[in-house]
Amino acid sequence: MDELKRIVEVMISPLGIMTVLLIGGMVFCLSGRHLRQGRRLLVSGALLYLVFTFSPLAEMLIRSLERPFQPMLAPPQEPGVDRIVVLSGYGEYHPAFPVTSGLSDETICRLAEGIRLHRLLPGSKVIVSGGVVRKGDKPIAGLMADFLLQLGTRGEDILVESNSRTTYENLVEVRRMVGPNPFILVTSACDLWRASAVARKLGMNPLPAPACIWALQHYPARMDAAQWIPSFFSGFAYPAPARLTRIQWAYHEYLGYLWYRLLDRL
Repeated sequence: MDELKRIVEVMISPLGIMTVLLIGGMVFCLSGRHLRQGRRLLVSGALLYLVFTFSPLAEMLIRSLERPFQPMLAPPQEPGVDRIVVLSGYGEYHPAFPVTSGLSDETICRLAEGIRLHRLLPGSKVIVSGGVVRKGDKPIAGLMADFLLQLGTRGEDILVESNSRTTYENLVEVRRMVGPNPFILVTSACDLWRASAVARKLGMNPLPAPACIWALQHYPARMDAAQWIPSFFSGFAYPAPARLTRIQWAYHEYLGYLWYRLLDRL
């Protein structure tokens, strides 16, 4: 069921639609039938590609997700805040390679932010959360713990939650470890909208700490028209293939938020 859900999600995503248009157009054109329809599909797919890579659409979509959460430059010093929860991204276990090669860029970025905050908050513990991603692999939380250990975090300062597979499950499991006490919640900035809403729904008290901030670096939360207009139009000046990934990520987050809303998880 999970695999079917992922396939459907990908097929109706921005990149999925673009791919279907391009492949369908090529099939129609190569078959020699329906040439007009084939050309229309190819042109439509090409136009979508140009919009996705040349326009700042990705920045606008991600900015809306990142905007509610300002960077946590220093951890709160109020009593009782001594847990830093780092949610997992993606990772694979490859025993012949260092753990830095098995974790995704997003996961490493989140861990780096967790380490930074941990070192600024004496006496804190880092909770890494994430279960098995691929059958036969170690839980991703185990890989994250290895990463923390090899970068100098003490073993007694690391707590591992390795039963969850989704954002919702992450926080359900973490709730057993932090209860109603305030805790620092570290994940990618564009994921915090959904993750923090789930945590609050579960009766938790998250203090959002965004990692991997992307859009807000160029489009700050507070911009006047004199700053906004030139920044927006300058985004059309050059293609950025990374925007394709970011648009896909934004689609996943908006769809995930809607899905969790329908399930009454936030």
